[in-house]
Amino acid sequence: MSKRVLVGYATRTGSTTGVAEAIGRTLSERGCVVDVKPLREKPSPGGYDAVVVGSAINGAAWLPEAVSWLESNAGALRDTPTAVFCVHSMNGGSDEKQTRKRLAYLDKVRATVTPVAEGFFLGTGPTADDTSSIARWAFKTFGGTAEGDARDWGKIETWAEGLDL
Repeated sequence: MSKRVLVGYATRTGSTTGVAEAIGRTLSERGCVVDVKPLREKPSPGGYDAVVVGSAINGAAWLPEAVSWLESNAGALRDTPTAVFCVHSMNGGSDEKQTRKRLAYLDKVRATVTPVAEGFFLGTGPTADDTSSIARWAFKTFGGTAEGDARDWGKIETWAEGLDL
């Protein structure tokens, strides 16, 4: 019997939607029955064998509706394997400072659930077409690493393939 998996996500600009859909497709290819749903619709985790939940990062944290959904469903998630992911444009580097800041994106999440896996994926960042050179300089100065669409579909799919749900 196929595992039923909920992939829930919160997004502001749509970048996280694409990541959630890619995770859902990959899990479907593994034989899971997958529902990909925005958290603003408040999907219930009941009836699922596993949950994958993610959010865009704003202000170094998950979006409020993602945190709220997680807290509201914490009881159900305690007994359900839950993987989490972030889509961000800052702190994508491998140095110690950026790694520490990136891992901190999930501090509030880890206080609510114990994830079976954590994924960190670059999303979309400013481009010369939509942002001034001064704004792009400030973005890079404060840890910005994604320029334009920086989603690495191979990394996302590899992460989803490796999930032990």
